Amino acid sequence: MANAIPFQLITPLSVKFDGEAELVIAVGTEGEVGILPSHAPYLTALRPGVLRANVRDGSADATRRLELACSEGFMQALPDKVTILADAALERDEIDIAQARADLAAAQEEQKAAGGDLYAQRRALVKIDYANARLSVAGVS
Repeated sequence: MANAIPFQLITPLSVKFDGEAELVIAVGTEGEVGILPSHAPYLTALRPGVLRANVRDGSADATRRLELACSEGFMQALPDKVTILADAALERDEIDIAQARADLAAAQEEQKAAGGDLYAQRRALVKIDYANARLSVAGVS
């Protein structure tokens, strides 16, 4: 039996996951970060991307892969708990593919129109990353 750690993923609208995970992989501002049980204390801001976790189903030793398209947020890892607060976290069946494609096209246009405005470019890139994460979780490229 592998070690597991309590893991919560919370959005403003709901608790998307509350259980145990053997591994949590999120997209931090400096790149992907993987958290295992007994990880050293760690706090990071999250970029939009695909959150992946090996989570336990019920009390059984069986695990399943959880994949969610997450927006910006924060992750706190402690040796005995992982907590993620995100603006949004969508499962495959919650994703509107047509809307994600439309959001991607609009964000790419925003990025082009931003010119030298670095703040506008960054906001557009966040939208692009979130649209791409939704398409990836939905199984579309």
